[in-house]
Amino acid sequence: MMDMFLSATPPKLKVAIVGGGIAGLICAFALSKNPDIEVHVYEAAHQFSEIGAGIGMYLRVWNIIEDLGLADSLVPLVDDDALFAFHMRKSNSSEGLSFYDMHESAAFMTFHRAEFQQAVLKRLPPSCKTYLRKRLASVNEPDSMDLPVSLYFTDGTSATCDLLVGADGIKSAVRASMYCSRAEKARVEGEEEIADSLMRCVPPVWIGSLAYRGLVTREQLMSLYQDSQPVVCKKPMLYCGSSRHVVGYPVAKGKLVNVAAIITDPDLEGTPFDGPSVTTVPKEELLSTFQGFEEDVENLLHFIEKPARWAIHTVTPLPSFISKRVVLLGDAAHAMAPHQGAGAGQAIEDTYILASLLTHPLCTKEALPAALGIYDSIRRPLANSVLEGSRRAGLLYDFNLPGLTEEDIMREGGRQSMEVLHRVGKTMDTIHEWIWKRPVQKDKEQAVTMLEDRLSLGSVDTD
Repeated sequence: MMDMFLSATPPKLKVAIVGGGIAGLICAFALSKNPDIEVHVYEAAHQFSEIGAGIGMYLRVWNIIEDLGLADSLVPLVDDDALFAFHMRKSNSSEGLSFYDMHESAAFMTFHRAEFQQAVLKRLPPSCKTYLRKRLASVNEPDSMDLPVSLYFTDGTSATCDLLVGADGIKSAVRASMYCSRAEKARVEGEEEIADSLMRCVPPVWIGSLAYRGLVTREQLMSLYQDSQPVVCKKPMLYCGSSRHVVGYPVAKGKLVNVAAIITDPDLEGTPFDGPSVTTVPKEELLSTFQGFEEDVENLLHFIEKPARWAIHTVTPLPSFISKRVVLLGDAAHAMAPHQGAGAGQAIEDTYILASLLTHPLCTKEALPAALGIYDSIRRPLANSVLEGSRRAGLLYDFNLPGLTEEDIMREGGRQSMEVLHRVGKTMDTIHEWIWKRPVQKDKEQAVTMLEDRLSLGSVDTD
């Protein structure tokens, strides 16, 4: 088998990144800035491409982009002053009702996902090697730190590295390898319940939601609104209804509107989904599912000719993102529902903390277990909390949280309670408080301090 990590002058660290999506590419960019780290990116597809249309980015994440030096490549992709928080409406009737504007500290900017990915890809230096059509089949992580981690691909080739970064998405082969190995060890030791629990970390879990996705052009919407510009062309909108809601926000400098129309049955959460995870469906299915919503929503959905229907899956909150020389980030570690628009941002935060540790002058191959342990201790609690918060946010938008249901909102005579709707909005802000309460730069400072304290004491743990 071919070993693709041949180098005349071995660097301090050889890093293999499996997955060439946004998480993997930003990680590659951040690590490649250090000349002592050799970076190789392995992507299973035949080209670097992103699934989905839009990315929302909170200011906390944009600050990372600036710190990494990527802002100049991404600023041209957004409108000036294109920073807005969601406006919420109760929309499952012919007369919609505005009831809340999200906290201004949760304002975000939007990008077209493919444009974002290509902008980052262009910034990778020649020293960062990329490989296409490299689907990971298995991983071998020896107990000895003197032996490299081995990667085996489905095309028969192989590679070795000092550190493997799993950025390969919700169906992560790296996560599967990590947790199958741990489960096998637990079974050998007679711990069947622990083994079963570990195996539940491998497959994605359906949360009972279907999302109909599509893009609508500004020109299409303007054709219905004559001289006025619909609000969804200018700011993010959240159209709420009973067990269903619609999200719309401008992307591609306002030329397009990204739309996700989501229906949820909470009783189906955790059950198997029968059918393809992503499929194209007739427009009539989308329109009938959201029949009875206000006119603005009907207009928005009318222009989605071939909606893509996604069965929304997530990852079970993991007890660990790491082993000694393997680390998970992004959807591989914490794939979450889209209801906070936080998936891509959490992946970038993972990368930021991980890169701050790996590029530290004191971080050597021997120090990897210590560095990864610090990464896990800082990132996993927040990422898993955001994962759960995204689930709760979806229930909130669908009026499915206790005390905030459709029945609580509707009073006798068909009147709607603004008091209850205001509590829906305030609960939304509470769920999103993590965005503004602790800047991610504080986490970076904590991570670096922890690493320096560990290594200055000479307590590099390789067990």
